[in-house]
Amino acid sequence: MFLVTAATDFEMEPFRSACLPARYPDLVTGVGPVEAAVCLTAFLAATSLPLAGVVNFGVAGAYVGTKGNRAAILDICLAEREVLADLGVCANDDVQPLRGEGFAIADSYELDASLRRRAASLLAASAIPWVSGVFATVNSASGTRRRGDVLAARHQALCENMEGAAVARVCQHFGLPLLELRCISNLVEDRDLRNWQLRQACARCGEVTALVVKGLHHE
Repeated sequence: MFLVTAATDFEMEPFRSACLPARYPDLVTGVGPVEAAVCLTAFLAATSLPLAGVVNFGVAGAYVGTKGNRAAILDICLAEREVLADLGVCANDDVQPLRGEGFAIADSYELDASLRRRAASLLAASAIPWVSGVFATVNSASGTRRRGDVLAARHQALCENMEGAAVARVCQHFGLPLLELRCISNLVEDRDLRNWQLRQACARCGEVTALVVKGLHHE
């Protein structure tokens, strides 16, 4: 049994609708790393469910300056690793890691490769293309192309979100494998909401995640 998590009801509802009449355990964590960590920790500490892992999903902004793999709006992305991308010292648009005695911090979390391969096989079987790479978790969504380019270059990241690294850290603590799947709702550029496809990305991500979760439960 897998616990399915998303930051908002807006993201979770399409998943629930796509799963009917079946129902899988799910949790809306709230937006941002603090809410995600607290909510998921409280749930896992109290639950008696025999969980095999966690599937975290939602929308993301794609970095347009990424070298190698790039994602376009409404692309499906699988996380190989999550990083806390803006934890450190901020100087203009750049973020440098904290250094010095007593400041060593873990800011990068590898996600379960076996679970990602299983998800990729399910996507391929349904002819759904995907892109995989590093996901960047930020406290503040990037509102300029320049900031996005800096974070993308520093972490070789594919896209950014606001909860993934927190979910990964909690799963690490509880010894649970994590799969993270996101759909691109916007490009990280000088902010212009007219270019976003948030509703369409939520719908697509929910439907694709439902397909994957059903497949994982029936394996």
